[in-house]
Amino acid sequence: MSAKQPNRKPTGKRKESDASALDGRERKRAAKRKGLKAGSRQQAEQSSKNNNGKQAKDPRIGSRKPVALIVDEKGAKPVAPKPAKEKKLVMTPEQELAAIENDDRLNDLLDRLDAGETLEATEQAWVDQRVDRYQELMDELGIIDNDDDEEDDGSFDDASYEAPTQPASEEELWDRFTQVDYQPEPKPEPKKK
Repeated sequence: MSAKQPNRKPTGKRKESDASALDGRERKRAAKRKGLKAGSRQQAEQSSKNNNGKQAKDPRIGSRKPVALIVDEKGAKPVAPKPAKEKKLVMTPEQELAAIENDDRLNDLLDRLDAGETLEATEQAWVDQRVDRYQELMDELGIIDNDDDEEDDGSFDDASYEAPTQPASEEELWDRFTQVDYQPEPKPEPKKK
């Protein structure tokens, strides 16, 4: 036979402490509410704005280090960062002209050319480039080069000019006119229709 279990009598309601009763009510209220609090949208935006300034940046974002997308069989070579380009000094035409005139290498090569030596192709090309740039700067600044022959220049020299004492006769003028080798251009033939 089986042992008989004693009957338990209900003693009534179970007594709860005040703290557990309050916790239970809060859980019940939270279960009833399914949406967000009224005005929570504005509160969420304000809190996110305040947090942006306080949050530390993630160091993984924005790395400048290049990443190899394809792995070579020989081994990946690290890409060296390119050196920053140096800004080329911008000189005024006057400064550039003075720099060309005071260039020791150019002066030495020009002295060698004047002495009758022949230069290597690279040196000759460099000299030609510098001389061309020198001429461009002289033309740009409107400076007349004194090294040119005055006969080629076509300039008029007052010291070598002698004013005629008497006007030339008609025969002298006619002789001067006939001595000039004048060949008129042939007239173009009219186009045929």
